[in-house]
Amino acid sequence: MTVATAPGTAHLPDPKHVERLLTLSRKNNYDAYSRFDWPAPDAIARDVLWCDEDLLTTWGTELHETLPRETLVALSHWECVNFFSLNVHGIKDALAFVMQAIYQDRYAPWSEYLHFFIAEENAHMWFFAKFCLDYTGTIYPTPAIPAGKLEDPLERDLYMFASTLVFEEFVDFYNHKVSRNDAVPAILKEINHVHHVDESRHISFGRGVVAQLHAEILARDETGEVKARIARTIQKIFLHFIGQMYNPRAYEDAGVTRATGLSAAAVRNRLRNDPARVAYHQQWFKRTADWFVRQGMLGDTAFLER
Repeated sequence: MTVATAPGTAHLPDPKHVERLLTLSRKNNYDAYSRFDWPAPDAIARDVLWCDEDLLTTWGTELHETLPRETLVALSHWECVNFFSLNVHGIKDALAFVMQAIYQDRYAPWSEYLHFFIAEENAHMWFFAKFCLDYTGTIYPTPAIPAGKLEDPLERDLYMFASTLVFEEFVDFYNHKVSRNDAVPAILKEINHVHHVDESRHISFGRGVVAQLHAEILARDETGEVKARIARTIQKIFLHFIGQMYNPRAYEDAGVTRATGLSAAAVRNRLRNDPARVAYHQQWFKRTADWFVRQGMLGDTAFLER
């Protein structure tokens, strides 16, 4: 997503808070290219789940109970690829935006921290892509969030930061859970751990930026029309990422289609619309949606039940 930036100076996040994030970034700095002990492609365990079973998009449904164990194991591998691919493409979009904005007047006061953000996200993109390519030879394509035509560059910036924030909190749920799972291959446990630690800083910074941009936009919204549009757009961002959990290519590659006799699209639609999955969407996204409600950017979280 390419986003223009507005001139002027935004209300800035607390400088002391940004300095704390800088201190943590310096303290936790590492060389990603020597950080991990990468097993040979034929040495990584392929007969075990690559994530917790309850992170699979079949979990909680009747279909899950019908699938052979080997199919569930394969699904965990390909949904890992899907998850890491989402990271690769999401990071590319975020980096393109930040590289464009870093020295513009509005964002220049944050530029030192944004340099750490760029370095950390570039490292994340590299290790997610390396895992996918080394062990499966595949990075899935990912559809971009539909971008409407907006005249206000500041509102477009808000959506870029908000979509990045929603995505970071979405992936952090997966990262944190897998990072504590001793049953997954060690390289996966370590990748998820490192990303979780780094993303905790990015999430903290992102919340501050989103809140401040939203406050500035609302200060000039005399009719309430922009506030309503923001709420609709934020909902679409959440629903977009929920939808991206269910990748038809993963169901095809994992053999779910062979096991069920359904097309990949039919499996995707059946799982995405299964009422049993609503509780798991809530687990992944409700904490983040509640934060947007507290900021006045959403009226409620009922849309997560769709």
